[in-house]
Amino acid sequence: MKRAAVFAHYDKDNIIDEYVIYYVKALKALCEKVIFVSCSVLPDIEKNKLNGIADFIISEKHNEYDFGSYKRGFFYLKNNGLLDNIDELILANDSCYAPLFPLENVFIEMENRNIDFWGITKNRFGIVFAGNKNKVCIRPHIQSYFLVFSTKVFNAGCFIEFFKGIKAEKTKDAVVINYEIGLSEMLTSHGFSSDVYIKDYYRFNHVVLSLWRQLITKSKSPFLKCSVIRLVNRNLTTIAGWEKVIKNHTNYPVELIKNNQMRTKIYEFNPIKLPAWLKQFCFNTMSILPGVLKRKASCIIKNYTPWIMD
Repeated sequence: MKRAAVFAHYDKDNIIDEYVIYYVKALKALCEKVIFVSCSVLPDIEKNKLNGIADFIISEKHNEYDFGSYKRGFFYLKNNGLLDNIDELILANDSCYAPLFPLENVFIEMENRNIDFWGITKNRFGIVFAGNKNKVCIRPHIQSYFLVFSTKVFNAGCFIEFFKGIKAEKTKDAVVINYEIGLSEMLTSHGFSSDVYIKDYYRFNHVVLSLWRQLITKSKSPFLKCSVIRLVNRNLTTIAGWEKVIKNHTNYPVELIKNNQMRTKIYEFNPIKLPAWLKQFCFNTMSILPGVLKRKASCIIKNYTPWIMD
């Protein structure tokens, strides 16, 4: 298989973090070409970190989120004839620490399934526009932090037109509705087959956040969402003991995560120290609740029992 990858990047400090370099190196080992697209204006000293790793760097502010970077990388590849002899196109972003496990194993497994496009996890629930307050409903879609498309897909007119239509949106919800959910639904409507690497927890919502431990320890997911470690989702999960999980189950260099966490975490840790097992019990119980109850429980924790959170 010959592959090309587009890697979407953003950093509030306009740097390329070490965990990103680690990830891009792993992609380069699998790909003929890697196009690095940053929505940050990167100085040359940062770009130089990718010498010998990325084949081309696009660095410009565009306010179109990851799909805007995917668009720019895809058309750079296409317009320069770099997709002519490529079997698979990978779209990946810096929202995950990866790979925790070898990506080669994932590609071997998915190649045997003989499908048109795939990802790692699928979210059963999505959102629709509903006036001023968007509504949660069942809208299955492959999550866009890691997507792979066959030649049949990325050369299709509907795929090309979809990416031409990507533009800046007013809200992140609009990006999810129009592009993450929209891409899966559009390709499915045109008859393309799809699948995901991990199906174990499809009936639950927010699996990459609330069930991140199980994804690593039981499903061997190569991806850990950065937002989990940065405490963005502390009303959905706990990261108590996260270092032990990584060290005991993977060969990923923990220092890359720790260094990035110290620079980018949203909150300071809660000074009230509950036992790790109690936190995990509370959040694991919440993670398997039906969607409506889970959202209510999350709100209760955030507003009335914040001492449970990290």
